[in-house]
Amino acid sequence: MTERSCDGEPSEKESHAAFTGLFNAYYRQAVTFVHMEDPSVDVEEIVEEAFVEILTRWASIENPPAYLFTVLRNGIRKHRRNRSREEHLREQLRATRPRETTADPLEGKIIYDDVIAALQELPAAVREVAVMSWMLHKPADQVAEELGKSRSTVTTQLTYAARRLRTFLTAQEEER
Repeated sequence: MTERSCDGEPSEKESHAAFTGLFNAYYRQAVTFVHMEDPSVDVEEIVEEAFVEILTRWASIENPPAYLFTVLRNGIRKHRRNRSREEHLREQLRATRPRETTADPLEGKIIYDDVIAALQELPAAVREVAVMSWMLHKPADQVAEELGKSRSTVTTQLTYAARRLRTFLTAQEEER
């Protein structure tokens, strides 16, 4: 006899067993699918994120295998978009970078020290968001989740941090 909750839905035990069955049956196919679609992506990350999304929405999914492959396709597209954006940014950086540099080797150290000093001037909560986002390269959604903040709070704090850093670094540059 299967366990059912009060409202006729499968119990947590049944849902877990069904999800485990889906995972065992489709994991290899999912990895192969992602690798065949785009071998340059982080296959394990995309497959893992797809199964996590399915698990979080398990009760509302009518056809889990079909949903799995839809989520995998979307993960591949997202990766391609991000890669395209990164390439575009690299091209912009190359275009704006001066061709000749006769910079003092210590200048990079001075700039690094200035950035660290500027970060230390930020309030602790804002500094934590800035470091996670800019130095650890975490997206705003992930930073918000890890810190228990809303995404809008994280973006507001990043904007504030950027303004403060710009002001601080401009002042440092003018002093030289």
